[in-house]
Amino acid sequence: MPAVLASIFILAGPAFAFQMRPMAYPGTDDDFANPERGFYVQRSYDPARPARATGLSVEDLRGAREKHISLVRLLYSLREFREAPISQELLERLAADFGRAREAGVKIILRFSYSSAIGQPDASLERILSHIEQLKPVLQPNADVLAFLEAGFAGAWGEWHSSTNGLFDTGPGIRWPQVNARTRAILDKLLEALPRDRMVALRCPRFKWAFFGVEPLSVKDGFSGTPKARTGAINDCFLASADDMGTYTDRMEAEKAFYHRDNLFVPQGGETCSAGPRAQPYIDCENALKQLAYLRYSTLNLDYNRQVLAVWEQGGCMPEIRRRMGYRFRLIESRVPETARPGAALRISFTVTNDGWANLYNPRPLEVVLRDSKSGKRHALKLAEDPRLWMPGESRTVEAEIGFPAEAAAGASYDILLHLPDAAPALRDRPEYAVRFANRDMWEPATGMNSLGRAVKVAVSTTRPKGPAGPKSKP
Repeated sequence: MPAVLASIFILAGPAFAFQMRPMAYPGTDDDFANPERGFYVQRSYDPARPARATGLSVEDLRGAREKHISLVRLLYSLREFREAPISQELLERLAADFGRAREAGVKIILRFSYSSAIGQPDASLERILSHIEQLKPVLQPNADVLAFLEAGFAGAWGEWHSSTNGLFDTGPGIRWPQVNARTRAILDKLLEALPRDRMVALRCPRFKWAFFGVEPLSVKDGFSGTPKARTGAINDCFLASADDMGTYTDRMEAEKAFYHRDNLFVPQGGETCSAGPRAQPYIDCENALKQLAYLRYSTLNLDYNRQVLAVWEQGGCMPEIRRRMGYRFRLIESRVPETARPGAALRISFTVTNDGWANLYNPRPLEVVLRDSKSGKRHALKLAEDPRLWMPGESRTVEAEIGFPAEAAAGASYDILLHLPDAAPALRDRPEYAVRFANRDMWEPATGMNSLGRAVKVAVSTTRPKGPAGPKSKP
C-alpha cells in the first residue's frame, strides 16, 4: 500500500512550503506501554479453582503497567451456569473487574467459556445466546476499557473446537472443525452486544471465510462498522506446529495471505502454546519475527508459553518483539511557522511513520494542542485524520490549517503538541490511555501529549492608524 498524503484543508503551491520551518526528530528504541497493543498478562475467574476465583487486582495491574504492559486478558468461567442464568453476583463481579482495570490504566481482552478441557461440556446455543443477552448491560457501558472480545463460549476453553453441543460440524470427511449456523448465531449475538466500534476475534481464518468470504478487508470497507469489519483474529497455538495445531488448513498459504491484508484493519491476538518437538522448527527468532510481522500481530500472552518466550529471550529477539508488536508511531519531521496572528489560520505539517507490525484497531482522535507557554491554557483542535490508517511500514504526511486563538496576546508564545487521547470521554484526559510516539524527549507523562519541542509566537500588529495617512498594511 503506497504512502498517502492526508490534508485537512487543500493547501497547495510553494508558498505553503516556504512558510514552514522544518524540524527533524530522533527516534528511540525504548520499550514503553501504549494502549491496546503489546504483550498482555493473563488473569482468570473460575470459582471451581480457588486460586483463580479472585478477579482482578488494581495493585497487580499497576505492577504490570510498570513493566510496560497495557493489556490484561481476562478469562471468565461460566461452567456453573451451563444450565442456568448467570447470577447477579457474577455480573457485578465482572463490572467491578472492568472498574479495576480502568482504575489501573489498562484495558481488557475478554473471553468467556464453559469448559477447561477437551471432553468437558460447553452449553447449548440457546443458553449461550441468553447469557450474552445478560452480559450486554455490563459490556456496553464498560466498552471504554475493552480492547476487544474473543469469541469464546463455544468448545473447550472457549477456543471454538471440541464442542459437546454441536456448535461445529465435525465427523467423517471433515478434517478441520467447521462453523455452522449455530456458531454464526453466537458471533452475531456478540457483535450485537457490543458497541459498534468494538470488535470480536475468531479462532481460525477459515471461520471468517465461512462467515464473510475470502476477500480481505481493504481501505474501502475497513473500520466501516460492518460485521466483517468488526471481526478480528485470535491464534492460541502460534508457532506450535506446521499448521499451528489446526489453526490453518491445507490452504495455509492463502489463509496467511488473507491475514496479512485483513489484519491491517482488525486485531490479531493470541498466545504460543508449545515448545515441544513439533514446535521446534518454528519457534526460533528468525521465523518468529517473520511470522509476527507478516501476520501483523497486535498482542500476545506474556504468561504462556514461557518456554517459547525463553527461546526468544535467549535468541535476542525479545526486545524487537516488545517494541514492534502492534503499532509504534515515530515522528520524523514537523513544519511550523515561527509566527502567527490572533484568529488567523495556522498552517502546520508533520510526517509520521509506523515502525510496528500492525496498527490501531479502535477509533482514536488526533489533536493539535496549542498551549500558552506562560499560563498553560490549552486549545485542542481535532483534525479530520484517522490514525488507524497509519499503516505498518509506511510514512504519512498530515497537513493541517487550524485557527489560531483569537484572544492570543501579541508577543505571547504557544507550544505545539500532538495528542492521541482515548476516544471515550471518561478516558480522554487519562495519560495512560493516550498514544506515545517513539521519539526522544517528546512524551509528557503528566499530560499524555507529545511535544513538538517548538513554539509559535504571536506576531506584533503592524496595522497603521486609520486616517489620511494611508490604509492598513498587509500582514
